[in-house]
Amino acid sequence: MKPSRAARAYARFASFAKGIVTQHDPPPHAVAGGMFDRTIRWTDRIASITVVRLIAWVAIAIWVYQGVTSDAFKVAEWMDEHQFIAWEESDRMTLLRWGQLPAWNPYWCGGTVGIAAPEDPFLGPDFLLRIAFGVSHGRRLAILLLVVMGFEGMYRLCRRLDATVVASAFAAVIYGTCDRFVGFIHDGWINFLGFELIPWVVLCFLKGLESWRWRLLGGFFFAWIVLSAGTYTTPFTLLTVGYLTIALSVRGFFSPPKPDPSAPEPPPRDFGKRAWLTPWVVAITIGLVALALAFGKLLPTLAFLRQFPRVFNPVEHHGAPEMFAGFWIKYGVVAFFALVALVTADGAAAIFAGGVVLFFALAMGDFGKYTPFHLLKELPIFSQLRFPDRYMVVVLFFTSVCAARGITRLEDAVPAVVRRAWTAAYGAVARWRKWAPPADGKPRETPRELVWIAIGLTTFLAYKVVRPQAEEILELVRIKPTQMYVQEAPRTFDQPFRQHRGNRRDAHMFPPINMGTIYCVAGNPLPESALLRADLPQEEYPADPTKATVKRLSWSPNEIKLEVDAKEAATIHVNQNWAAEWRSDVGAVKSVEKLLAVDVPAGKHVVTLAYRDRALFACLMVSLVSLLAFVFVFAREGVRWFRRESAAWADIPTWPDEDDGEKNEDEEENEENEEKDEPTA
Repeated sequence: MKPSRAARAYARFASFAKGIVTQHDPPPHAVAGGMFDRTIRWTDRIASITVVRLIAWVAIAIWVYQGVTSDAFKVAEWMDEHQFIAWEESDRMTLLRWGQLPAWNPYWCGGTVGIAAPEDPFLGPDFLLRIAFGVSHGRRLAILLLVVMGFEGMYRLCRRLDATVVASAFAAVIYGTCDRFVGFIHDGWINFLGFELIPWVVLCFLKGLESWRWRLLGGFFFAWIVLSAGTYTTPFTLLTVGYLTIALSVRGFFSPPKPDPSAPEPPPRDFGKRAWLTPWVVAITIGLVALALAFGKLLPTLAFLRQFPRVFNPVEHHGAPEMFAGFWIKYGVVAFFALVALVTADGAAAIFAGGVVLFFALAMGDFGKYTPFHLLKELPIFSQLRFPDRYMVVVLFFTSVCAARGITRLEDAVPAVVRRAWTAAYGAVARWRKWAPPADGKPRETPRELVWIAIGLTTFLAYKVVRPQAEEILELVRIKPTQMYVQEAPRTFDQPFRQHRGNRRDAHMFPPINMGTIYCVAGNPLPESALLRADLPQEEYPADPTKATVKRLSWSPNEIKLEVDAKEAATIHVNQNWAAEWRSDVGAVKSVEKLLAVDVPAGKHVVTLAYRDRALFACLMVSLVSLLAFVFVFAREGVRWFRRESAAWADIPTWPDEDDGEKNEDEEENEENEEKDEPTA
């Protein structure tokens, strides 16, 4: 009896669902099925050396973002760019000029927290570039660094998923130059380029299924995202890792791994029984390492957000056609290759396609009571996020990985067809000439030279097809000279600190001339005293001039030293906002309508007001100890990596048969960058 149309449709759906949970790639890997199988392609050796790739990445980044490397002494016109420059200049001045950590920022809104502020990137590794080269130049270099990091991370991730060199490079340049990054750079949101580190976190998560070292490294990259003011990138990365954890856990539960028959030792008795647990162990380890490394930023920032939460009431939602049309116009070819991977039942693409669906639904916003975005808005931190369309960055990430697998499927199909054609042709000739069958009963292997030519030709054709598509996309996201950085940079002028009225659009002008601004527009409801005044003749003054006189002896962002001559007990006002962390060695600090003040007894005193955030200091100590432990572990690994990288130069074959096609090639060691560890589960 012929099955009904509904039965056939159900069978197709069941087959597709099974492709998401299980894997069709041979043979299954010890932890994640065939997702990490290594196909030997001699052309992959071309890009096996990291230095060669980095040269290519830098060249592409400079070409795409040419406007970032030009007009070096100008800034962008957008006011958010000016705010970030002001914050970062304040941090840099506090460290280099006064030798203090920027725990307090007196230059913004009449005085507010420094390191604990959500948008403050002082603790991020890329902030070292601002310290070394200045804020303006350091921000440009940070852009290039993060873009190159995004290229390399995406490339390594796709190679880990057995994508070809061409496919991996295509995915790398597409995601690393996401169209939304142009807007982020224009608006000054360099911290949003933490999205470039998501491929590294995912790569470390996948490699962490086998190696504890990669779990530690994943925690480092996650911490980098947090420390570099990851207001949006941190929760987005958390969602990405959470989705992959659940997906691989479900996959491990329904499709447990099988032992490798070629392994030298038999597997343990409980092999594969807890494969579903390994992704959770990896994710928790990465999270704990990131928490330890970023403790000095994360905990103070969370405390700040809890005390001054951002309230955003409008309901934001976008229609699916609107989001899809905007994506398809630029990245239609990427989506096409991703569909190729799904049609060919690629297991890795099936898992990453689930991420596309999830984050596309999040990008649509709050369009229903039980939609993902609405449910997330009920959670802490996520309730303070806006602009759901920013989730499209992660949609492009997942789509690019799927596209890399689709291109790889097409590339690998040609050598497979050549092998089958050879087998069929040889069999036909053998039957015609009546040759005796091989003694071992196996069909004659395809000549290696023929396979080599097929692989080389396929790689060349893939490059010729993919390159124009990539160039067309890159042309749409280019930043050309004189288009973005059009305003003159602020000048430096040394003078005693004082508060000025200021304005939001020129916030970057004030720290270089040692002036604060009391004009405050911030996303969070920062406490600001109504008693703040601009351009006072004296920033520290007695509440009652008849009772005392005040003279400033020295000033720095975290410490103010005053000479007070009080005829009787008096109150001294400081033209900055009050905070509970201010201390005085004489008298008692208090708040006068949120203005910083200190009560002093009668007599002559040298009063030292100091900002001492003991909780912040304790959190920073946790991060410092964690960083030292991390450096100790990876110092030896860095030496081993350098030796492997050096050996790769000497072992590049001049003919594909030189390595005899063995899987223990130096290219595999170089790309995986790890020693083999025993699987956790």
